[in-house]
Amino acid sequence: MDDNVPRPPDDTRRPGLRVVWLLVLLGWLLLGVLGTLLVQREFEAEVEARADRLLDTADYALSSRQAELARIARILALDERVRELLSQARAMVELEGGAGGGEGAARLRRKLARAVTPIASELIHGQDRVMQFHLGPEAVSFLRVHAPERFGDELASLRPLLAEVYRSGRGAMGFEVGRVFSGFRAVEPVWAPNPGGSPGGSDRVIGTVEVGTGIKPVDNYLEESLGARATLLLPAEIAEANIWAEMRERRHIAPVGSGEFYVDGPKVDNAGLAAALRRLDGEPPSRWRFAAGEEQWLAVSRPVPILTQESRSPARLVAVEPVTDLYAAMQARLASLLAAVAVAFLLTSLGLWLLSRWQRTRWMVVIDRAEAERDALFELSPQPLELTDMQGRSLLANDAFRRTFGPGASSEGRGWSARGLEGLQLEAFERAIARGERWNGALRLPALQGGPGWFRVQVVPIADESGRPARLWWFFHDVDRERRAAAVAQAERDRLDAFLAASPAVIYTFRTDRPDRLEYVSANIREILGYTPDALIDGPDWWEQTLHPEDRARALEEGDFTRWENDRKRSRYRLLRPNGSALWVTDHARLLRDAEGRPERVVGALIDSRETVALEERLAESERLYRSIVEGVEEAIFLVAVEPDGSFRYLTNNPAHERATGLLRDQLVGAFPGDILSPEAAAHVTRQYRACLEAGRAIRYHETLDLPAGRGTWHTTLTPIRDDEGRFVLIAGVAMPIEDEEVGDGED
Repeated sequence: MDDNVPRPPDDTRRPGLRVVWLLVLLGWLLLGVLGTLLVQREFEAEVEARADRLLDTADYALSSRQAELARIARILALDERVRELLSQARAMVELEGGAGGGEGAARLRRKLARAVTPIASELIHGQDRVMQFHLGPEAVSFLRVHAPERFGDELASLRPLLAEVYRSGRGAMGFEVGRVFSGFRAVEPVWAPNPGGSPGGSDRVIGTVEVGTGIKPVDNYLEESLGARATLLLPAEIAEANIWAEMRERRHIAPVGSGEFYVDGPKVDNAGLAAALRRLDGEPPSRWRFAAGEEQWLAVSRPVPILTQESRSPARLVAVEPVTDLYAAMQARLASLLAAVAVAFLLTSLGLWLLSRWQRTRWMVVIDRAEAERDALFELSPQPLELTDMQGRSLLANDAFRRTFGPGASSEGRGWSARGLEGLQLEAFERAIARGERWNGALRLPALQGGPGWFRVQVVPIADESGRPARLWWFFHDVDRERRAAAVAQAERDRLDAFLAASPAVIYTFRTDRPDRLEYVSANIREILGYTPDALIDGPDWWEQTLHPEDRARALEEGDFTRWENDRKRSRYRLLRPNGSALWVTDHARLLRDAEGRPERVVGALIDSRETVALEERLAESERLYRSIVEGVEEAIFLVAVEPDGSFRYLTNNPAHERATGLLRDQLVGAFPGDILSPEAAAHVTRQYRACLEAGRAIRYHETLDLPAGRGTWHTTLTPIRDDEGRFVLIAGVAMPIEDEEVGDGED
């Protein structure tokens, strides 16, 4: 090659479209991956929402069914016919030799069955439910409505729920695993009918009514509402120990998975539920997703506590719901996303190919590196730059120009007069650019901040192909920036002073190395304390000199910032005004430290506290008056708090109560009735407190109690007290001792 042939300068050409094509390919691929991840995340979020909904629905089905069982059991337990028949049945069974009784008990059993048939038919039909009646106290099965031929079993030792009801005399509910039937049961005590017909009723439990259900109603509800199915898993050791083998076979109670759980009927007839059970290995997780056949399924599991101590593992409710619709929607969105990415990539590639044809290059774009570098310097320059035509119309401006003169300045037509050129300066400017020479001068131009300012301007003409000036480069140098910055800072300070002056608190600062001189104090100190800010800033030791003599020692000690906890203080003291009057102020201060943790400055606020101090004095006087009244009266007064759980706790009592009952205040405050009273007395007063809350008004009654001071008879008044939200939170009691002959019957 001939060395005399001129070569293009290095780096005048560089690859462009090919690199752009590769970058576009990478960008679309990245967008596709990100979009795929986003779609999958949304799918997982929707599946989680479905799982939450399925669990919530299962919980609602369980709780609503149990509440329904409890309601039905309570209705039956209160039915007068049921109470009368069970009362007769108990006597008849005892007369006929116990167990299920003889012919007399059979007649009563038939009467009871007919009496509850309407409810039993609706309850049991198609819902896998049971209803039975027992006779106390051994819980002898008297009538199983769902199996009338079976009676006479003593169940108290086998059924924890029955034993709990007979022991406490209150209804109970829970999940039990029986010999034949495991499920959710509600048991209510049946009290003997009251011969006198008084509202109080009898205090003798003659039997119980039990209503139970298995998992079928929950399964039916989930299927009707969500298209989901559910079953119940029992721990293997519970199922094998409690349920008879023939009943396990008849009710399809069989091991699943690894054998740690048994499935409790009805028979699993759902493909998704069967597949979920086959995959179990140990305790089911709270939620999981799987495919079975051509369907996608979501499975959830929640524990169901068992009323027994024989196993440490609870039963598990397992529910499945098809999510094929969500999976199909995700697949469709992924397909649409991939198709959109592919089409966008093809269209971008076609556009770049057409551009290369137009440039007549093969995937190459001719780029002059020097020109690119000049463009970069133009945009990044901190100096305002502008390109105009020969009439002053703006053609191009950099970011620094727009920040200085505004975003619209570069697009508006700006003649020479708008640029501040006039008179002899304008004539010199026009002569220079006409000859293609540079022009230097100073112009006063409107900037964005601080109003008009002076700029040193240099104008450089650029010639066209004919050599005549065609465009002008304008270079601006702000010579007035510091003045404008100071004006802006002063305006900000003025606004801050105005804001602080409107505050009810006096704001002050001082440096820790000069604690005797204020660095700043807000102007509102004149209205609050009567001092001018300048007088306090210039005068040393102003704070110590204005402290009230009685508060000086304490305030100085509290003002020592080296002793502040967490670099903060709150102090209240009096300051003397110029006229000699005193003003109570609350001083909130904070110590600021530098980057190395050394004390640097204290910032504080003085708040006028006259009204606060006066209010505290009035409250203290009211407290003293109230205390003198309560402490001085002869009636025994006590105060009881109603705890959130419904229990009662004593808050205080007066000396008259201490003398009359022998209960000292130190023993009574914070104690519950059972802590300081005998069990009989504690049960009695607790009933009265609950009666007061239920009445919602003051109640009065006579009572005889054995107290540390001895047995006494009292005329007691209880008054419930509400809080701001209308809830009863306190009970005020007044007790007056009375003689035995003065005692009446019942409440007033």
